[in-house]
Amino acid sequence: MLLEVVLHDRAPWREHLLPMAFTRPVGAFRLGILTLQEKWQLLLGAPASFYTAMYLQAKFPGPVSTATYLVIRGNLCPSTDLINALSALEEDCILEKDGDWIAYKVKKWLSQPEGSTLKVQNFEGEVHRIQFLEDIYLQNVRQIFFDYSLLTKNRTSETLHTSNVVIGDNLFVGANVRSFGCTFNTLDGPIYIDDDAVLEQGCHLKGPVAIGKGARVKMGACLYPNVSVGPKATVGGEVNNTVMWDNSAKGHDGYLGCAVIGEGCNLGAGTSNSNLQNNWNTIKLYDYRLEDWRKTGYHKVGAFMGDFAMCGINSSITTGAVIGVGAQVSMSNIIPKFVREFSWMTDEKQETYVWDKFEQMLRARSVAKKELLPEVDIRILREIYRLTREAEINTQINNLKKR
Repeated sequence: MLLEVVLHDRAPWREHLLPMAFTRPVGAFRLGILTLQEKWQLLLGAPASFYTAMYLQAKFPGPVSTATYLVIRGNLCPSTDLINALSALEEDCILEKDGDWIAYKVKKWLSQPEGSTLKVQNFEGEVHRIQFLEDIYLQNVRQIFFDYSLLTKNRTSETLHTSNVVIGDNLFVGANVRSFGCTFNTLDGPIYIDDDAVLEQGCHLKGPVAIGKGARVKMGACLYPNVSVGPKATVGGEVNNTVMWDNSAKGHDGYLGCAVIGEGCNLGAGTSNSNLQNNWNTIKLYDYRLEDWRKTGYHKVGAFMGDFAMCGINSSITTGAVIGVGAQVSMSNIIPKFVREFSWMTDEKQETYVWDKFEQMLRARSVAKKELLPEVDIRILREIYRLTREAEINTQINNLKKR
């Protein structure tokens, strides 16, 4: 039986996960070591496509004609119980938990299961999902353990240079990894280092930690538990409870904690973020879906930075900050808790980045870094620019009407 997995997030709930979901489907989020798409493909032995926002489908293709579709809610994290339930799910059935659908299996494409005649099967296990931004780093630690077991089964780790110190037995090293004079403590969780990664001398890693393919850990970096560094990303300084996606850079000293950094971001030298208020109150985050501040219920929440956002040297990012896609912030004061997409913010002014100049910057960056900048990415960013500018203008009009 031909099977296609479809990760479904064309739904209002994905707006809770902006700005991270502006530039990718939720099923393309990276947690632990792999993206959610990569996990499902390995676990279910079938290709996984996306049913997501229309402007993203050119880069993240949708379902194709096949024998059977297994449609999974795109924000679900895999677990052993869930995999077993999905494997046992019969055709024309829907898997639910507390009245919410988790997955459904059909022979004819069905874009929305609500109101259908699918037979309901209830899932009795625990559901781990990415519902809000903070769930990305909160779920990350469990996913490092999960992915480590998945990826290291029946594989043999490469060995490190004898100048390194390894504590415990849960270190896996890929091919062509360079590391000298570093320490790896795996007593409380595994450490996974993918192919071609570079760890400069004097780095200290305390698992669970995941270092992506071709990533670079700068000299003297201290990575505490629950840190995932994406492929070709660069990290330095002190990092804790953080997920950094592909091709981003925090290459210098400074603290980053309880944070999610999107793709292609840059944090200037000396940049640090706060993840705890001095009054020990729980933290609020700006929520795009609510267009308002949402109570997280957590005391420790750091920073969330959309793709291609950048901040200048010695930036101070406040507790529970949300920085939008393409924002450029360079200021001596503490960065505000919410910075809109494509903002150009300094001490003297705040305005919207002119699109042509933003695109010119991206192309110059790709040339300097010798990286490919696909035209499909430009089109996606241009559409995000249009959508967010339109939303900002509507907000300004509504505010004027209220006066």
